[in-house]
Amino acid sequence: MAEKLRPLGGAAVRPKPTLSKFAALPSDIIYEICDYLPNADILRLQLVSSTILHKLPRSRIDAIHSHKTYFLCHDGIRKLEQLAEIPALAERVTHITFDLESPYVGLLKRYWCIGTAMGYPQETRFKLQRWYHNHMSRRLSMSSRRSRTKEKSDKPGRLRRMLRKLKSFSSGEYSSKKQPKKLDPMAMESEPPNYEDAFHEIFTLFEVHLTTLYSQWNGKAELLDKITKAFRSLPNLKVLEFIRTDITKEDPSTMLSVWRQYNPDLQWLLSSNPEIEDGDLPWTDWFSREALHSYLWEAYPSILFCAVQAERQISEIRVGTLSSEYPKAGAMLSFFEPYHARVSDTTGRQASDSEMKNWIAKNQQAYCNSFRGLRRLEICLDEKEKEPYHTSYHTVSPLFLETVRNVEELSVWRMPNEIRRDNTAEFVMPTSTKLESLRRLEIGRAGVTLNGLIEFLRTNKESLREVTCAEETFGSNVAQKAEIISFLNAARDELQLKTLEADFLVATESGRLVDEKKYYLSVKVHGDWKSLTHCSFEVGMKYRHSSIMDGKDTIQSHWIQKHSWEEFLQAVQKADIEKHFNPR
Repeated sequence: MAEKLRPLGGAAVRPKPTLSKFAALPSDIIYEICDYLPNADILRLQLVSSTILHKLPRSRIDAIHSHKTYFLCHDGIRKLEQLAEIPALAERVTHITFDLESPYVGLLKRYWCIGTAMGYPQETRFKLQRWYHNHMSRRLSMSSRRSRTKEKSDKPGRLRRMLRKLKSFSSGEYSSKKQPKKLDPMAMESEPPNYEDAFHEIFTLFEVHLTTLYSQWNGKAELLDKITKAFRSLPNLKVLEFIRTDITKEDPSTMLSVWRQYNPDLQWLLSSNPEIEDGDLPWTDWFSREALHSYLWEAYPSILFCAVQAERQISEIRVGTLSSEYPKAGAMLSFFEPYHARVSDTTGRQASDSEMKNWIAKNQQAYCNSFRGLRRLEICLDEKEKEPYHTSYHTVSPLFLETVRNVEELSVWRMPNEIRRDNTAEFVMPTSTKLESLRRLEIGRAGVTLNGLIEFLRTNKESLREVTCAEETFGSNVAQKAEIISFLNAARDELQLKTLEADFLVATESGRLVDEKKYYLSVKVHGDWKSLTHCSFEVGMKYRHSSIMDGKDTIQSHWIQKHSWEEFLQAVQKADIEKHFNPR
């Protein structure tokens, strides 16, 4: 019998490992294995048996359960409510991320879908037609069986008529009143089949099954009440984060998984037609995400208000990846209260100045309590706050100032494509704004000026120790060597910085329909500038080339290390970035 179990080569068959053997492994081995497993597999393992659960790394499981992500819509917040109802799970949550993307999908316009389908290769068009033919055959068969036990209706008749049309489409013999009944066989062979009518029927099928999708964020006040209630059940909530993903750029399986969860009619259609997801049918080309439920300028202050109402102690506010598809969707310092605060309770119109002041005075202490221990705040700004409506009450909201009163790390930048030559500001907030505990300042693409930056640093020189400025911190402003050296001398003489990293734009070549070239003079200073103990100086030259042909960016850099302040300033003065990257 043993011989029969051997393969032709004579080697013994190795039994496949089982979960019982996995459970028998020592805990340290299981710990190492878990280092290579994704979170989803860890969650599955903890449900297998209590033995395996006790051997899994507790820190890894707690980390998985501590961070949750939800779409900011009614279905997404319903998941948050379900978690909040289970105390054992709720007390583990310390970090919640809100995705501002819409998980709902809808059909594009009929003419666009049909035009797109007609541009598919003939093989793909034939597969779409064949799939629809099979779908209608199944529907007709099901309807016929039901009609034997129920009263006859007109629906099976409509299905039969649609099926007859599909048969005529697939055979290339679809006729109309304008066509003769008999077609020339030679003409049929030379002319391609007419798929357009079949695609119209397919569009109608999708249209019928996508009638319950959401088109906007309805009941915002109700949604915020639900979030506040859920927050009250999360005693250890410390971190709030905002992101906006682009589902269509995710892995196809991830995209379809999200669409199935939030679009029940689409889920039914896909479940009853599994072949539609075989990868050969580009049906997702016909779908578009429904309108955004919230922009960052609305969601950011609203979620913070929910945390304040729930009396949570927040230590970090983060802004993660934001899809570049919506460039004008940042937050605003002038609009830091929830939207309903700007609506009058008596008239239903825009609140008066006195009503707004009363609302802020009523809630200011609550903001102070919730953000007293705020360690880090990240915010991505929008240019819309320069519009009169948004700044009609204040340039910077008192609630923002209350939120960042004790912040230790501040990271601020603007949305892409929002920095122009004609709207460069001195700084992202009034330079006289004093933040008592500010230790680290990070500025991304913000379009500020050197003078504005140094004035803000002077205001906060008692606490500020670290400053980093990205390539587009100063927008399109070209800095002169004298300005850069003056800035560095002021920073050394007047401030108490331990770290300064900055990129200064010193030359640029740009124009319409030409590649963009930018040259940066970069500096890195670490240590005690004044005593020069444990201090390092670096001067960098950077060149960024943005191609209009393929949209790609290429960057080159060269760094020089110096050992004294004088050598450092001389290197800054002598650096010729254009000549270095474009030798003649």
